[in-house]
Amino acid sequence: MKTYKERTKDILTKVQWEKAKRARRIKVTSVLATGFSLLLALNLVLFIPYDTSPPSLSAYKDSEYYSLMQTINELTYTKPRYKNNFDAWFSDFFKGYGSGNADNDAPESPGDAGDAGTDTPYSEVTDNQVAGVIEGDLFKRTDSHIFYLTSPGGLEMRINAYTIAKGESAACGIVTLSADENTYFRYSQGYDAEMYLSADGDTATVFTPVWSYEHNLLYTAAISVDVSDPENMEEIGRTYVSGSYVTSRKVGDDFLLISNFSVRRDPDFSDEAQFLPQAGAIDDLKSLPMQDIVCPDGADAARYTVICRLGENLSVEGHIAFLSFSEEAYVSEGNIFVTRSYFGHGSACSEDLSYSFTEDRTQISCVSYEGEGLTLAGTFDVAGSVRNQYSMDEKDGTLRVATTLSRSVYDSSGYIPHDKSGFNAGLYIVSLSDFQIKGKLEWFAPADEKVMSVRFDGDIAWVCTAIEWEPNLVEDPVFRIDLSDPKNITYTDTGTIPGYSFSLVDFTDGTLLGIGYGDATTLKIEIYEQGDGAVLPLTSFERLADFSEQYKAYFIDRENGLVGLHLYDWQEGSMYILLHFDGYTLAPVLSLPLENNNCDTTRATVIDGWLYVLTSDGFDFLAQPLPGLAE
Repeated sequence: MKTYKERTKDILTKVQWEKAKRARRIKVTSVLATGFSLLLALNLVLFIPYDTSPPSLSAYKDSEYYSLMQTINELTYTKPRYKNNFDAWFSDFFKGYGSGNADNDAPESPGDAGDAGTDTPYSEVTDNQVAGVIEGDLFKRTDSHIFYLTSPGGLEMRINAYTIAKGESAACGIVTLSADENTYFRYSQGYDAEMYLSADGDTATVFTPVWSYEHNLLYTAAISVDVSDPENMEEIGRTYVSGSYVTSRKVGDDFLLISNFSVRRDPDFSDEAQFLPQAGAIDDLKSLPMQDIVCPDGADAARYTVICRLGENLSVEGHIAFLSFSEEAYVSEGNIFVTRSYFGHGSACSEDLSYSFTEDRTQISCVSYEGEGLTLAGTFDVAGSVRNQYSMDEKDGTLRVATTLSRSVYDSSGYIPHDKSGFNAGLYIVSLSDFQIKGKLEWFAPADEKVMSVRFDGDIAWVCTAIEWEPNLVEDPVFRIDLSDPKNITYTDTGTIPGYSFSLVDFTDGTLLGIGYGDATTLKIEIYEQGDGAVLPLTSFERLADFSEQYKAYFIDRENGLVGLHLYDWQEGSMYILLHFDGYTLAPVLSLPLENNNCDTTRATVIDGWLYVLTSDGFDFLAQPLPGLAE
């Protein structure tokens, strides 16, 4: 039996042991708590999701543009690239390892050539789509002078003046147009700039895209130049409109200017120039009021089609802008039509099948410029996509429009083959009184062919289709479509022939002229006529050569059966070739060697039996008598 001293010692030892045990437990618990706290904090730092909502616009809630700002904010906001900090810091480290999941690398879904009359020195040389609605070009003339615009881009453009004097023709003057401070003229392969002459031949007006360093944006400049004395030409005025130059027209003394203004990602909404179309002097631009901006339901692109009407001294007489619209525009005598492409959904039933489909569709808005200013007349939509301005035509209170149809058909089991799927062609007649479809023709082309070119001539529409992605095996029909009865649209065609035309033009003696490709590397110019129940190819010209696809680069003389263009022959080099159609064959009558190789910017005309040819940068100015025509 232990003594009380031994028992006391044991008790003290046990107490000390319990204290030590308790201290160790507290220490371990503290370490664990600290560790868990650090782990939780690290988890919060690494794995809390980034905020993907657009920035708040509450500061602008009283602005007339507030609803428009919200739409643009949704369309332009750049979401974070990574999900969280861990994804941001370590995703590159783990690339190439593990299961090969590439979610972080996947791209985001995207949200008749007219004559001004004998009482004026001006002669129109552009082959206009609509009589009286003049189109711009690089090349205009009076009875005594030719004016040619060269626009290489950078800090200057030039208007060159030449005398019209047959073999004695020569350059007689030049004016240099300089870019404003902190801007430069934007260059493109086809030279975006275009020029007009006033009815008295005294004033030239140039439209050109301009980049502003100060605003970090694209604008279109309208520049007025006094050319009454071709030896001493000078600038007299300048106006700017937001967006890159698309097209323009001259009607009477007014200009209709169409530009395309794209809003950049994450704009600063305190700076109206970044998200609103503007017009005026470069240092005093005014925003369009909200009442002149159309924001359609389902807008899916922060891009405006901007229409401005410019009057005397380039003053802004009216404007309207469409958000989410494209670059295609057609101007008739009284109306402007602009387009917006979108993706639509629908359903249908056949005898033994119910199905759904997705398809390309086009919304078309009609803006009237009759009277003063600009007025939105109405909007409608059709199936398919519109290729260019020549795909639209107004006649007798209707708009006729040809489209490329694109449709995918599916049922509950997924995608299914169908006779109305893939690519094809459609043509619609829409009443401009109520914007309802009065007649249509759909799915009339061979399977998977797209609309390549269209030309309207009275109640007749000429449409060429082809399978675009097989350039070495291209075969196409040309359709002659009778639109005289919208309820009973009928057509004839050429049947399948080699090549395709991307430009169709009414030609001499009721024929049709097609310019395009025989195969991927061959120029083919073909002439068609309407026969008994069919469209018949009459004759063609083919050459292994590069050439321009721009319609304004072609010289067409219907009265004399002439067609000319600049081409680059792969063996003989650059040349201008003039062809003559005698009612039976299409054959060369003249071939002129050229120094310049840019086929897009070459222009030509025939005056008193002499052919005049000009190319960019002053490389070539040629005057050549034509056999049988020269006076």
